[in-house]
Amino acid sequence: MGRKTEPRGWLCEKSGVTLAFRPEISFSKTDSVFNAMKNTFVFILLLAALTGCAPSRRPVTNGPSSGSAPTLRSEGPTLVCKSKFLDNGSSVRVYLSIDPGREVALSQFPSQFVINYSLLPELASKAVMQSGGVALKPGETLFRQGSWYTVWFDLPKPQTKDLYTAVVLADINDQTAGHRIQHDLPVRFQSGKVGDYFSVFDKNGLVPRMHHYQATGDTLQLRSLSGKDTTFRVFHYSYQFAAALSPINTEPRRPTRALYTDSTFTVRANAAFTLPREGLYYFVRDTTESFGIGLLSVDDRYPRVTRPDKLTRPLIYMSTNQEYVDLLNARDKEFKKALDRYWLAMNSGNQQTAKRTVRAYYRRVEQANRLFTTYKEGWKTDKGMVYIIMGPPNRIQRGKDKEVWVYNRRSSQFSEINFTFNKRANQFVEDHYELSRFVEFQPIWYPAVEAWRNGEVDQ
Repeated sequence: MGRKTEPRGWLCEKSGVTLAFRPEISFSKTDSVFNAMKNTFVFILLLAALTGCAPSRRPVTNGPSSGSAPTLRSEGPTLVCKSKFLDNGSSVRVYLSIDPGREVALSQFPSQFVINYSLLPELASKAVMQSGGVALKPGETLFRQGSWYTVWFDLPKPQTKDLYTAVVLADINDQTAGHRIQHDLPVRFQSGKVGDYFSVFDKNGLVPRMHHYQATGDTLQLRSLSGKDTTFRVFHYSYQFAAALSPINTEPRRPTRALYTDSTFTVRANAAFTLPREGLYYFVRDTTESFGIGLLSVDDRYPRVTRPDKLTRPLIYMSTNQEYVDLLNARDKEFKKALDRYWLAMNSGNQQTAKRTVRAYYRRVEQANRLFTTYKEGWKTDKGMVYIIMGPPNRIQRGKDKEVWVYNRRSSQFSEINFTFNKRANQFVEDHYELSRFVEFQPIWYPAVEAWRNGEVDQ
């Protein structure tokens, strides 16, 4: 393997990303480095549409969520939950981060929400090992950051020595808005994974970061509940990971090429630090560890996409190869005109239809970033791709290591279609999923893409 300070790597995603942190990583040739573009798109048409996006409230039936995967409700979720756990010695501390989709004063949250939990040996089990209500005490067990409200509670570890994992099933009831969801979180009682003991917290060390992204320059802490003083090695990568491959692309993985680490430094647990540049950061205690903590450093507008140099890339899912290449190769002075031509051509020159389509598409991109960001932007993930083109699923079926998104349609194309996402081991994040791809998706996927190109997506 080489020097002891060189962490191990393995295949991370189906498209051929081999993450071998030596200070070099091998990646698929399908990943391309995009040139920065500085000019702006039509601000009257695009930026006004993006900043004025009102979330849709179309309800979506949904089952329990899977692990730290968010609970999908609609394109502008009425109730979303993300979660994580940390080993606390004789107990496990569970964190639930909830976005109610509406403004709620922190002091009013306990009177409007009721949260109960059950501990199950596995998701499909009916045997309840523990259960109870979650105390909502502002400033103690309940905190607010932006639109998210984070609550925590401790679960004593079961006395059964041979029980290594279980599932926490949280029932979250917004009594005021009349919304209710169940959210499930797999927990481990015995593990060597650094992410089970350490997490990235806010600058005060009170609330763990529930998303895998953080604004560049914000102050953070890396800490455990035990307060253990540990030094972490941090690797920075500015690599532009590839967007997800089409659901009908079943080609074998392509040969890889190398990319070098941009920089490396150390941070101490329980001490404040900042991430100075955008890109992927990877935290490990020992560089021989198989799993570390990944965090994507992003601009302060994320998950929204408004910067001119980032507007083109998500269009890959609704563009022909030539259209996409033309946009990427547009010179600085021609960039604005190229995007103008693109959107108007998609909508037969109709500016109103183009404006509506722009608003809808980038709203989906924003929500994909918000819900599915892992070691790369959410819109680039398999889930993000399906969400952008198909919208939120009508329902989700979950097992231990997979999610099935079910779409119902009243059309001649199909009555029901399933997209299956399989959970894969990943050294950066816990919730990395890969789509099962089939050529049989062709008669479903192409019409969905064509609907975007014709401005016919249901708003």
